Amino acid sequence: MVGRFGIGFTGAPLSVGGMIRYVNLAEKSGFESAWVAEDYFLRDAVSPLACFALATKRIKVAFGVINPYSRNPAVIAETIATIDELSRGRAILALGTGVPPLIEQMGIEFERPLSTIRESAHVIRELLTGKEVTFQGSAINLKNVTLGVNPYFLLLKRFKPIRSNIPIYIAAIGPKMLQLAGEIGDGVLLTAACSSQYVKYAVENIKVGAEKAGRDPAKIDVAAIILYSVSRNGRPNDAVRGFLSYSLSYSNPEYLRMGGFDETEIEPIKEALEKKGMLEASKLVTDAMVDTHAAAGTPDRCREKLEEYKSAGVTLPIIFTMGTNTGMAIKTIGEYITQDEKDK
Repeated sequence: MVGRFGIGFTGAPLSVGGMIRYVNLAEKSGFESAWVAEDYFLRDAVSPLACFALATKRIKVAFGVINPYSRNPAVIAETIATIDELSRGRAILALGTGVPPLIEQMGIEFERPLSTIRESAHVIRELLTGKEVTFQGSAINLKNVTLGVNPYFLLLKRFKPIRSNIPIYIAAIGPKMLQLAGEIGDGVLLTAACSSQYVKYAVENIKVGAEKAGRDPAKIDVAAIILYSVSRNGRPNDAVRGFLSYSLSYSNPEYLRMGGFDETEIEPIKEALEKKGMLEASKLVTDAMVDTHAAAGTPDRCREKLEEYKSAGVTLPIIFTMGTNTGMAIKTIGEYITQDEKDK
């Protein structure tokens, strides 16, 4: 197994201090990157990522993901430039649409996702070069914006990004967004709870987009957030089953079929989720569903599953433990990395 691994967090259950401790352990264990998702309405992603940048020396620090609906692309540009400064050039931006129902809960209209991501990535890249940007698109509009220039502070030393080419990954699920990722992204970020069969489908769509743009698909990093639940007894944690009860209930039927399931098998889970809540719904998630959509079980089984994801086309597995057995997860991945180094 090639020794590239990331570790992923969201705004619960770990405190920022808890995340930092695990990121420090991940860095010592040879992990390449640490990712934080901005899942509303939990802890934000910017604050912990800034702490990661200051608390570490080598590990890359990544938004995975942040969206241009709740944060204007100009604000995202200044944010990622600041994180890059704090980390001395180790920042990565994963740009995605976020979850539409949560966006709409904040009174923000969820419109034109493809145009929003395409135009946002463009203006963020332009702003990072230090250019004055005026852009009028179908979704994004900026007028005379230059990163580091504020009319109140023109006599102060200007803030300039330390890198103009911060990597931008595109978070994608459907075929059109996957193809867009292949067309414009430095990488693609696949969602948690995808099956290895879906990964193959995603890679094919990324390839279509890359070839359309005259790019080499092999140069596009395929990162995937992988639900990871390791234990000596092989029993997946309840949080994984809970996550899957929601994810599978609202998954595209085509993606369910890729994993070997159909809507009739998922319908009782969805009904329980909507009528009785996640705890009851999670009890209906079968071992087969967990094994298909997560790396869960003993250390050996988790390693086999990671190999399966990599064989399907994932070049950067990002383990997501949801705060359960995270120390053991990092330890087992560290052992993989150490063994790989010895085998070279």
